[in-house]
Amino acid sequence: MTRQSLRLAEVALWTLTLLAVLTARRLFDSWDYLPLWLILAAGGHATAAVTRRQRWPMAIAATIGLVLLAISVSLALYSDTLLAGLIPTAATVRQAAADIAAAWDAFGIVEAPTAATPGFLLVGGAIIWFGAVAADTAAFRGRLLIEAMLPSLIMLAFVGALGTDGWRIRSAAFMVVACVAFAAAHGIHHTGGWVQIGPARRRRVSVPMRTALRFGGIVAVGAALIVPLLPGTDAPAIVSWKDFDGTATASRVTISPLVNAQGRLTGVSGGELFRVRAERPAYWRVSGLGRFDGTVWGSEQLYSDAAELLSAPPPGDHLRQEVTVGALDSIWLPAAFEPVAYDGPHALYDAESGALVTDHSMELELGFSYTVSSAIRVPSVAALVSATDDVPPEIAENYLELPEGFNERVVELAAEVTADVSGPYAKSLALQNFFLENFAYALRVPSGHDTERMEQFLFEDRRGYCEQFSGTYAAMARAVGLPSRVAVGFTPGELVDGEYIVRGEHYHAWPEVWIGDRWVYFEPTPGRGAPGAVVYTGVAPQQVVSGDPEAAGEAGSGFIGALGLDDLEGTSGNLEGFVDVLDTEGSNQATGSWADWVVIPFYAMVAVAGVWLISVPAVVRLRRALHHRRARGNPRATVEASWYDVAERLFELGLDQRRAETHTEFATRVDRRLRMDASELASLAAATQEACFAADPPSPQTVVSARLDAHSLEARIRSGRSYWDRVATACRPIALTAGPRSRHRNGARLSEQYVGTDAG
Repeated sequence: MTRQSLRLAEVALWTLTLLAVLTARRLFDSWDYLPLWLILAAGGHATAAVTRRQRWPMAIAATIGLVLLAISVSLALYSDTLLAGLIPTAATVRQAAADIAAAWDAFGIVEAPTAATPGFLLVGGAIIWFGAVAADTAAFRGRLLIEAMLPSLIMLAFVGALGTDGWRIRSAAFMVVACVAFAAAHGIHHTGGWVQIGPARRRRVSVPMRTALRFGGIVAVGAALIVPLLPGTDAPAIVSWKDFDGTATASRVTISPLVNAQGRLTGVSGGELFRVRAERPAYWRVSGLGRFDGTVWGSEQLYSDAAELLSAPPPGDHLRQEVTVGALDSIWLPAAFEPVAYDGPHALYDAESGALVTDHSMELELGFSYTVSSAIRVPSVAALVSATDDVPPEIAENYLELPEGFNERVVELAAEVTADVSGPYAKSLALQNFFLENFAYALRVPSGHDTERMEQFLFEDRRGYCEQFSGTYAAMARAVGLPSRVAVGFTPGELVDGEYIVRGEHYHAWPEVWIGDRWVYFEPTPGRGAPGAVVYTGVAPQQVVSGDPEAAGEAGSGFIGALGLDDLEGTSGNLEGFVDVLDTEGSNQATGSWADWVVIPFYAMVAVAGVWLISVPAVVRLRRALHHRRARGNPRATVEASWYDVAERLFELGLDQRRAETHTEFATRVDRRLRMDASELASLAAATQEACFAADPPSPQTVVSARLDAHSLEARIRSGRSYWDRVATACRPIALTAGPRSRHRNGARLSEQYVGTDAG
């Protein structure tokens, strides 16, 4: 073992980890994850290497590693929460916990490739760090080859299972090359595969090692070049991890209800979509859109069983609605915000967005009916005025974000509009009045609500319909620090015989702002006004007048209609809308059956590993105890049992007695190999040889001396090995199935003939 061979093995192991990190690119839509993960991978290996070279105990090394990991992650992701720019604080911990929870929820929704969010970076980076430390510990403290490669191989398997491109094969091929190189370097370092030749101290590899390197290298390179060309390498992901057992309902990806709003408003708006029997009017809301990517307002939510979440209305003022579907073609079930009870066919509900949707297996048909009770809470002006700027972390995280590089002109305009007022309510009202006083409602304008259309709407046209008013208001509100989202639904409709008849012309969108402890809706669209909101918006209840050609349009399809490719012409960007995920248990945890199928096997593997770590050494000890018990009272078997104890320890070091080798010859070879200079080994070998082949049994003094020599030799061998090396060796499967050949030699069988005959 030399410094050169150690460095070579370390570089090979680091390369293996580097490849594992690079393959993770297939999980993300950019390389944003790479700098942090590379730093953490290098940091994990460097920390393990330094503490190992200093011969620090694992407890100290682990503590140092955790501290460095916490500091590294905090500097990279949470620098604004650090004390003195270096020390993590309670705010750091809270933000990290929120990011981890968000990552756990998102893991049940998103599909690779996805954005490198802070939660994914944190969790993945920590796994990379611990994997690097575990690999170094296994390779150089425990001298374990397969265990050292496991972290990188597990990473490769995880990425390969979720990836969907041909680099799945290339990644595996490159990893094979790295594994072969590391195996060679590891073997050279720990088994002396390097040999010196002449004074130049040149080094070469043994013939078996050279063969393995050449063969493995040829196979790996061939796989990297040829296999990706074979059919099927670009197939979908191997594992559908959202549905391991095949019983979970697939996620639904649907176009945002704000996309093509103009087509819905200019549709056959006179056709009845649904009717509501209720005591008083309300906005019939379908969803709240909280994600803006610069192109589309949409949302990603987890839905649970509506019957369980909305089982019984709490005390208070409620509005009961009996809804009957007409020509409405959508997955959303209209209801006044905020639903507190639901009765009808199976449906799903998301409390955060306040959206009710149909079950995956259910289609809306003519006559579909359900009953909803909603808590109608009109905020008082006094409560709104007294509200502070404090925002819960989860609200700030989800409803204050604007896309990177958002239009500076829009940000400056929002600041200018709200410059003379303070407080969330005053700012919200100022933004609303800005639109009502300076803009006009019109349908015959360019469609869309992306940042480019937003700038045109604000600074050129100053005319638009609810899509532009609500989307632009929400973006400007976020620009001045007001958490906001876009609500989509319908105005009350026409009251006929106690029922509100809702048509396509009543489709509407409006902004909602988080003030105090609740969502409050405002009305920036001219000609619209929500029932009951006049007390704080100052806008009287009003809606489109049926038959108005400018307001209602001339021809089209209603709320959703047949959204085919023709309907989306001219619309740019990502139209995926939001992901609807079924949760049959009705919890707010990450949903789908994948969670159980990931967590349960993990704990099962931990349990199996724990049982293995305990049972294998116990079985080995029991085997030795039984061996000595059978030899009790027999001098020959007792001496040979002492020899077997030492031979077992030598076997763990890779030294086994050859079949044509006597005990004395084996002792000489061991002494030459290990340079033990142990007279005890030679004495024990001579006593064992005498016990196996001499005509007379060994004397009591020889038996006692053999025992003492065996104990002394075991202690010396044990002291020359590290704790982790001894633990790893004791837990290897070979400890159960194999042992030194001396146990099965002729001498061992010969001694069995004397059991029971030489007692005493």
